[in-house]
Amino acid sequence: MTIEEARQEIEKLREFLHYHNYRYYVLDNPEISDAEYDEAMRRLLELEKLFPELVTPDSPTQRVGAEPLKSFENFTHPYKMYSLGNALNTEEFHAFVQRVRQATANKPIVWTAEHKFDGLAIELIYKKGVLTMGVTRGNGEVGEVVTHSVRTIKNLPLKLLGSVPDELVVYGEVVMHREDFQKLDEEREAAGEVPFANPRNAAAGSIRQLDPSITAQRRLFFYAYGVRFPDDTVILSHYDRMSYLSERGFSICFHRLKTENINEIEEYHNYWETHRDEIPYEIDGIVVKVDDFLLEQTLGYDAKTPKWAIAWKFKPMQAQAVLREIELGVGRQGTITPVAIFDPVFLAGARVQRATLHNFDEVKRLDLHYGDTLVVERSGEVIPKVVAVIKEKRPPMAKPVEEPTHCPVCGTPVKRESDQVGIFCPNPSCPAVIKAKLRHFVSRSAMDIEGLGEELIERFYNEGILTSLGDIFRLKKHRNRLIEMDRLGEKLVDKLLANIEAKREVPLDRFLYALGIDFVGQETAKILSREFGSLENIRKARFEDFVRLYGIGEVVARSLEDFFRDPLRSKVIDDLLEAGIKVKAYPKQDKREGKLAGKYVCITGKHEIYSREQLFQFIEAEGGIPQDNVTRQTNFLVVGESPGSKLAKAEKQGIPIIPMEEFLKQIQKG
Repeated sequence: MTIEEARQEIEKLREFLHYHNYRYYVLDNPEISDAEYDEAMRRLLELEKLFPELVTPDSPTQRVGAEPLKSFENFTHPYKMYSLGNALNTEEFHAFVQRVRQATANKPIVWTAEHKFDGLAIELIYKKGVLTMGVTRGNGEVGEVVTHSVRTIKNLPLKLLGSVPDELVVYGEVVMHREDFQKLDEEREAAGEVPFANPRNAAAGSIRQLDPSITAQRRLFFYAYGVRFPDDTVILSHYDRMSYLSERGFSICFHRLKTENINEIEEYHNYWETHRDEIPYEIDGIVVKVDDFLLEQTLGYDAKTPKWAIAWKFKPMQAQAVLREIELGVGRQGTITPVAIFDPVFLAGARVQRATLHNFDEVKRLDLHYGDTLVVERSGEVIPKVVAVIKEKRPPMAKPVEEPTHCPVCGTPVKRESDQVGIFCPNPSCPAVIKAKLRHFVSRSAMDIEGLGEELIERFYNEGILTSLGDIFRLKKHRNRLIEMDRLGEKLVDKLLANIEAKREVPLDRFLYALGIDFVGQETAKILSREFGSLENIRKARFEDFVRLYGIGEVVARSLEDFFRDPLRSKVIDDLLEAGIKVKAYPKQDKREGKLAGKYVCITGKHEIYSREQLFQFIEAEGGIPQDNVTRQTNFLVVGESPGSKLAKAEKQGIPIIPMEEFLKQIQKG
């Protein structure tokens, strides 16, 4: 056989396999047997082995075979990948519809509705019909290149069918079907591995594998939900765009709706809310869009979301389960949290057998007894919770769940603060509290010390070499002892110590978050870093200094003051600094400019068009500082519809008050 003869046969085989792959995985309507498909694949493999120079990336044989990556590369999206805004009920959905109608002068609008896939958003780039790149959403502007992984997805076309432009950008979701997810988790449990929490996590974890052979072992599917053309006016209708993608080889949501009637969209939503188990993949709502690309462009975007589309979420799923026991958890602040353990049930695509009860006030409210039939609720990645007890099913002589009088770990009598819900262990030396603080400190969102996980923290604590945050940076003194510990060894220990050394210099916001201060999350830590600039300035600050900041209310401000005034907590910070931690000061910002330069502006009430977040953005754009609460620092209060208690507080303090519309006119003047 000549190379030209081989080329012709290879092209025919590839075309044959691409087409029948589409018939099987996308249309679910095969025209040939598995044996015929396998025979064609074997012949193609044979020819490509004889003529390796004819192997191309779009060949069906090349779905798996790439070498494992050492790390992920970043890629800037050609078009920003926005997240969708949410409507959690009918009223919020109608408010979205009203906003669109007002923006279009109440002209007739055609809408589309389709399933909201619960998976991992992916961007695919095709050049001359051939897949060249797959990228995760990332932060919407920059994502991670996962081409090697997405190529392994059987229903994702490596080469598009029919005529296509030179470049096509396709958006969609990678999901794992419910049945495949359950099989995967059963296999992981049998192998002693940690099961995935839900199909979304399984899909995301599978795509973010450096080794594509691992991804290929997991049955993933790709469903397209958007496309951009070099000339986006070629197909204006979103509904028609999805049909176009289907004809080119993509799986799409086939249970779609196109209508001008909002009532039909409500019927569509309500139907799929109660029939979602009839489809193989998880959905957590529907997506409603205007069906006109030009109208999309007219309506535009907010900072994070499009104004022409919304995700109308379903109510959380519920199931009944019998309570077997109560497990008590002790958090890093000493809070004792009861957790219900019950017979396994499947909820929102996950096997669930435990749910938080939040606190013992909730246990009393539910009048919880052992053996009770619980109503358990779970939505997406939200931790399952008990929402009700079916008392009619309570067994005779059932014993009530009682509040503990002592910490389940250290035995210290529990306490209850008058202004707080729940009970807590007041012992700062409680092993559970210390280990929880250590786990938080090293976590990815905090110090991000790779390799120092829950198991090693437990072992090092029990050995007495890791009993404080500062001890983390003194572990190198125990190198020889660590090497001698079971299942560690020199290589692993040296890698761990190198990871710790690499984190000795830390940005201020990460350090603040890592300290585990009550009510201080990542965003609050960034606000503090930006406003105060250095750890020294924050340690000197008082309640009044904290509460004036946008995003920090009175509860958070009080927590911050209590933390930094507490001698024991100050000692923790000093110990970290003595252990060699260097906290980097926050970069100085340029002096504020604009019509509101340096002014503290508080808002109460609503605006019929602009969201609270948008109003805050307007203030910041003009150099102002938005506030959640009226304080002595407030320069004026902006009042919209249905104002709250802030209005009376501002009037009492003599703070200037400005109507919302007047305020907007002033800042929007050229």
